[in-house]
Amino acid sequence: MVDDTRNRLIESALSLLRDEGLDAVTLRAVGELAGLSRMAPYRHFADKTALLAALAARVITDLSTHVAAAVLAHTGHQERLRAFYDSYVEYAADHREEYRLVFASTFSAGDHPEMEQALDDVMSALSLDVADHEPVNKAAMMALMATAHGLAELVTAGHFAHKQISRRDVIDVIIEGTGRRGRAGESGP
Repeated sequence: MVDDTRNRLIESALSLLRDEGLDAVTLRAVGELAGLSRMAPYRHFADKTALLAALAARVITDLSTHVAAAVLAHTGHQERLRAFYDSYVEYAADHREEYRLVFASTFSAGDHPEMEQALDDVMSALSLDVADHEPVNKAAMMALMATAHGLAELVTAGHFAHKQISRRDVIDVIIEGTGRRGRAGESGP
């Protein structure tokens, strides 16, 4: 079955990415790990970029599942926002190679329909979950994603640890507003 072979190739690419890093993910290596011929991946992906875009779509789905589970475990708006930010950053920190792949400059907006569809699905699902099942407009959802992405980048680069700042303290400042908790000398609960 075509879809089964394609899924096996994506799973093999994910294994290579996790175990050996992005440079190890080649069409030949993926085909070999999947137990297929060296040419099999080329029947499913035009090139390495197409394979990586499909892999990125898979990672987006995993990230979405992780975040949605955390958000849905809470009821209040602020608790859901906190869970959104915390689980997003947690995923990025625990899956650095995968997370960085998704936001690589290789993938310009609109160039990879499968990846775009995965991002649209995430934004639609999370907009309802974060807002207690009320729709959030696209600009508000993009602001949430941009803030979460910025947090994730700073955490994975080690900036919070270097400055001895807790990501949860920063998340509290974002949720409560920078003017309320952002003054020097004030600390959170």
